[in-house]
Amino acid sequence: MANPKIFIAEDDDAILELLRIRLEIAGYSTFFARDGAAALTGIDKIMPDGIILDIGLPVRDGFEVLRAVRANRRLHAIPILMLTARHDVTDVQRAIGYGAQDYLTKPFDDQKLLARVARLLRPQPAARQPQQIASL
Repeated sequence: MANPKIFIAEDDDAILELLRIRLEIAGYSTFFARDGAAALTGIDKIMPDGIILDIGLPVRDGFEVLRAVRANRRLHAIPILMLTARHDVTDVQRAIGYGAQDYLTKPFDDQKLLARVARLLRPQPAARQPQQIASL
């Protein structure tokens, strides 16, 4: 099986490089963009297995990217981890409300990041259907 593909949307070069190195050492293939518009183009082209998305991106911010991905029928099921310096509870609620699966704040611990990415990529169980009870 090929290495899972992770798309990183991050405008801070130092953080982007740290993410790429940590993820590649852990066996992921990484792709990236430094602004929201380029991220949407790259995500559409690459069709990654997961996305790490900063909120404070230039051109189109992370919330705009998140909403655009969720509105796109081809991309809507890709799991997204928001990775941002924004700690405000309203930002967390907004991100989850727009469809992010997880939210991690900077600075982050490498092991926590890798655990969150692994969890992000785990197949989700199908929704349980109510069981019909046979009538007696």
